[in-house]
Amino acid sequence: MIVRKRTLISEMDEGDIIIPDSNCYFLVKKSSVKVGKNGQKYMDVELFDGTASVNGKVWDMDSDVEEAVQAGNVIKVLNGKVTKYQNVTQIVINDAGIVAPDKIDSECKGILPESEFSAEELHERWKNVSSVLTEKHKAVLDAFEKSGKVWELYTMIPAGRSMHHACRRGLWEHSINVAEMASKVSENYVAKYGVDRSLIVLSALIHDAGKVFEFQLNPVTAMVEKYSDRGKLLGHIYMGATWMEKLVTSVYPDDADLKMELLHIMLSHHGEYEFGSPKKPKTMEALIVSMCDNLDANLDAVNIGFNSEMEGNWTKSIYMLQRAFYRKGDGSNNEVMPENDGND
Repeated sequence: MIVRKRTLISEMDEGDIIIPDSNCYFLVKKSSVKVGKNGQKYMDVELFDGTASVNGKVWDMDSDVEEAVQAGNVIKVLNGKVTKYQNVTQIVINDAGIVAPDKIDSECKGILPESEFSAEELHERWKNVSSVLTEKHKAVLDAFEKSGKVWELYTMIPAGRSMHHACRRGLWEHSINVAEMASKVSENYVAKYGVDRSLIVLSALIHDAGKVFEFQLNPVTAMVEKYSDRGKLLGHIYMGATWMEKLVTSVYPDDADLKMELLHIMLSHHGEYEFGSPKKPKTMEALIVSMCDNLDANLDAVNIGFNSEMEGNWTKSIYMLQRAFYRKGDGSNNEVMPENDGND
């Protein structure tokens, strides 16, 4: 099937008429109802096409259009026009429809922030890294994969609102990154320290399971809107550990050691009390998972800074790390500096 290219904001000109064949899709980032000077209500919206934003207006209020053009929805403009107001481009929307969640990737891929890895690529990586699991640990992972809605969300949602892997499939990608890294690290220490590589990989793959319960998600896009009440009160570490305890019990009801070892890693994966960890890592396996989790999260946070507004070769302060980061430039930043005479 040939999918026609989306029309982007950069390709639109004043006076363009938008019809269904225009393939004009937007994520509604903001939406509000206002009252004009004539006393008539209208909708003022911010629209995002995956690369740029543009203002939108709905002048003729209609219940169907009003329902569609709500913040967080992905829409297809079915009838509209490109105009300008004070030399700024606007999209006047006369009719629009919500794009169903299962159609977003096929109809308007790239309109939402998403992992650079497709679901197929992540599934293959998940399968490959989990191939080192023992039969016992594989049974736990199999049960996790058959957990219905929890597994569905785990492979779809972001790892957070903004700090790291804040994109669709971000949680899945982060979990696989941690598991792949932890697998390689533990492989180096199996002979010397006797670490349990299989337990490490299993724990890395499921360490953030509680994030499924921590967020309030947009039902259309599966993006994080805010933290849920229980997310704020209990946190993903506690909720993930208690949920996983029930899962492991259902598979191995009498294996107290497996539950203890696995739950300790989940409860300690943030490493320090000040980072929200109920426990500090007290096994080698927990230490490896915690450090790999921290490294992957921090690297992605810095990368987000590199891809955001920069101040020369420097990011703005990265919240997770409380400092700015330097990225080597192309040599164009030729500051004139006094020579260091060794007396500094």
